[in-house]
Amino acid sequence: MDRLITGKTKLYAVIGDPISHSISPEIHNRIFKELDIDGNYISLRIPSNELRESMGLLRNNFKGFNVTIPHKEAIIPLLDELDERAKIYGAVNTVKIEDGKLKGYNTDGYGFVKSLEDLKIPLEDKSVMVLGAGGAARVIAYELLVKGCDVTIANRNLEKAKNLKGNLMEATGKESKVVSLGNIAGAYQIIVNTTPVGMSATADQMPITEDIIKKAEIVYDLIYNPNPTKLLKVAKQYNCRVINGLTMLFYQAVKAEEIWLGNSISDLLASKVLTVMTKNK
Repeated sequence: MDRLITGKTKLYAVIGDPISHSISPEIHNRIFKELDIDGNYISLRIPSNELRESMGLLRNNFKGFNVTIPHKEAIIPLLDELDERAKIYGAVNTVKIEDGKLKGYNTDGYGFVKSLEDLKIPLEDKSVMVLGAGGAARVIAYELLVKGCDVTIANRNLEKAKNLKGNLMEATGKESKVVSLGNIAGAYQIIVNTTPVGMSATADQMPITEDIIKKAEIVYDLIYNPNPTKLLKVAKQYNCRVINGLTMLFYQAVKAEEIWLGNSISDLLASKVLTVMTKNK
């Protein structure tokens, strides 16, 4: 029998707008069930103009929450403290509430790297093209640079890509390259899409052309719905190894759980839940 929610049940949530598509409640509630924890995780739609006023409700009733689009950067001034990784990324995706204080973390980078480690994909000295120059691109490019990759940032707005390059240089001491999405040349061993192209209204589109895709060994799309995206469908036709964003989402959720609970989650338990999630998707 499933556990009943009572007045003692610890509450957790993901906040964003839109939010109904999120599979985070399924991930976290499965983990709570496996750990036999009296906790419940829900999704909360909070529009941007209501973010500030929602902080009191979250602070007084929840033990922690995740943060997704469009609040990852906007929430920072509303928090009491920031973890070092969140400071580096300039974005927060996890908040822990303790003694009435809100501390922000970012577990996205961990989720990305762990998803590749899980598949036994080495990163050192790999040539990687990161598509996009937004918040997700910053996280991914940072992790790739510190892992010893040769990183190129491809974006429609070249000035934004150059700004990201400068921020990454300051944070890592490592050089990256920039190129316009419409002027990509050469071959890359790994391509990582951090843009929203391939979701919803753009489901029939790709951020790059086939002649670039077919030269890659691995194509990683952070989008997990639809699965597969057109980018991954085409990449598979060229015998590229393809990865969608589900495993990254899953492992960033596991790290968030560890932050909230103050305990590590075993690889065995994580693997069990991920297997169920993968089968269901």
